[in-house]
Amino acid sequence: MRPRVVLPIIVAIGAALVTGCDPSSGSETADAQPRAVRTEPVRVAEGIREIRLSGVSRAVRRATLSFLVSGTLAERPVELGQVVKAGELLVRLFNPGLEPAVASGEARVRELDARLEQLARDVLRAEDLHGRGLISQEEVERVRTEQAATIASRDLAKANLLEAHNQLAQARIVAPFDGAIDTIHFQLGEFIAAGQPVLALSGAGGLEIELEIPESLIASFERGREVSLAFPFLGNRIVAGTVVHVGDAGGRSGGLFPVEIRMPGEPGLRPGMTAELVLRMSGESGLIVPLAAVLDPGTGRPRVFRVADGRVEPVFVTIGQLSGNLVQVSGPLSAGDRVVVTGVSSLTPGQRVEELR
Repeated sequence: MRPRVVLPIIVAIGAALVTGCDPSSGSETADAQPRAVRTEPVRVAEGIREIRLSGVSRAVRRATLSFLVSGTLAERPVELGQVVKAGELLVRLFNPGLEPAVASGEARVRELDARLEQLARDVLRAEDLHGRGLISQEEVERVRTEQAATIASRDLAKANLLEAHNQLAQARIVAPFDGAIDTIHFQLGEFIAAGQPVLALSGAGGLEIELEIPESLIASFERGREVSLAFPFLGNRIVAGTVVHVGDAGGRSGGLFPVEIRMPGEPGLRPGMTAELVLRMSGESGLIVPLAAVLDPGTGRPRVFRVADGRVEPVFVTIGQLSGNLVQVSGPLSAGDRVVVTGVSSLTPGQRVEELR
């Protein structure tokens, strides 16, 4: 007969169960595995901060030109980017009814002038005959009335002729000032309706830039204020500018306010270049941390997790001004303290961590 081994097996199983149910053993194992986190130091915020707002330069004098009459584009002696002088022909329109209208108006005026010369002689003759008693006063008045009506017709004909001349002149567009051609919308032979933009002209001389300013900064602007503009694609060249207009209202609630800044014309500067307004704003000194380090689970008590002796501890803070991905905080922190910036929502107080910098 084989010996019984049941009792030692039961004892071994019981020992294993007791060991597996010991809560301290599991916690020690878990606590022995620190969690890898990334940390960033708490920094001191500067009292002066720099803000850059971007825009595009444009000419102070500029115009979008169009015809007041319709027709087809017959002549365009200028090209895109060409420099032109004031009074120089830019485009000419062809409309088959314009020149005949002028010719007809001139013929009508000549006809009425000839008629008036005849009526002037008729009035003198009628007055002479009436003085000799050969015709009545009514006959004299009839000739005079016809003369007055013809004078009125001649005045109307002259007005129509002037309108015809004006319309013919509107078939030509000349440069209103010295500048360069910015945009050309039509090619030769294309039909152009009255009022359609044909080309755009930028004047020579000074430049300006229009920026859209948030309401938090609009109070910092006033007419006449001197500012600095940077041209990042010209080696970050700095040019002085002056605020010439500040919008009284934004586009909508919480919208942006237009601000116009004028700068002198300098060599190398031209319309269409990217420019940035460099604005130095005074701010409160204090501590700043990355925005990712702040945890606010909806309790209204934001906090960060500071690493001390390999463990995390929650530090309750008050949130201040936001600047990019940094936020100003106040609380029991010191410059140089390291705070966790990854996986903050799953941390527990006192948890062991391993810093990844």
